[in-house]
Amino acid sequence: MIRWSALTPVVLLAAGGCLASKSDIRLLQDELRATRAQLASGDTSAMRTEESRRAQLARISSAIDRMNDSLRVLAARFSLFQATANGEFDSMGKQLVQVQAFLGQTTRNLQDTRAQLEALREQGNATVSVPPSASTSATDSSARVPAGPGPATLFTTAYGQLQQGAYTSARRNLEQLLATYPQFEQAARAQLYIGETYKGEGNTDAADSVYQLVTSKYPKSPEAATGLYRHGRVLWDADKKAEARIVLNRLIREYPNSDEAGLAKDLLNPR
Repeated sequence: MIRWSALTPVVLLAAGGCLASKSDIRLLQDELRATRAQLASGDTSAMRTEESRRAQLARISSAIDRMNDSLRVLAARFSLFQATANGEFDSMGKQLVQVQAFLGQTTRNLQDTRAQLEALREQGNATVSVPPSASTSATDSSARVPAGPGPATLFTTAYGQLQQGAYTSARRNLEQLLATYPQFEQAARAQLYIGETYKGEGNTDAADSVYQLVTSKYPKSPEAATGLYRHGRVLWDADKKAEARIVLNRLIREYPNSDEAGLAKDLLNPR
């Protein structure tokens, strides 16, 4: 923009007509040159500022492009990692299923082997019949070995059936075990499992009767405390708190070192 001071000589020249001297013209020319120089300097500064802004924008745009490229690379790597991880997880899951199947088959094989060994042992102890001509003492001393599977086979088979929910079959084998081998070392636990078969069928009263039988029939066994606790728990869940407290306090008193005694204390005195 031309300043008013630069136009003053022109105005004076117009006002004075053609009376301007050479010094006035020279002054006017100097003012014009100065004005042009200022305009040129202003234009140069503005151009430099604009060029600087354009350069900054170009650098920012380049940085954004590089960031976008990096993000695309990271996204591709993450997708590859995710696909690889999913594949490995699927493979691990399949391997676990195979291992579980192998363990199940191994368990069944062990049970079958045990049953076969039991059968072979029982065949070796087959029933011996005493001839009529034998002496009375020999007749009295003759022993009949029960036919059928042995106690270990019955117990193992019944336990497997109990775990699979075949409660009737499990109970039948357990009852046969107790009737045929009453001195079996796991007799108390077999009796307890009979109660569990009734519980699995939803027959709480029958299960409770068997739990009480475990305690009365096998008072020295570890299962006696279990039967007593489960009897007390049945009463507690039936909202018979007074009767349940009597049973649970008896459990704590008679079997203080059992795990069930701790459970009874927690039930009577919840934290």
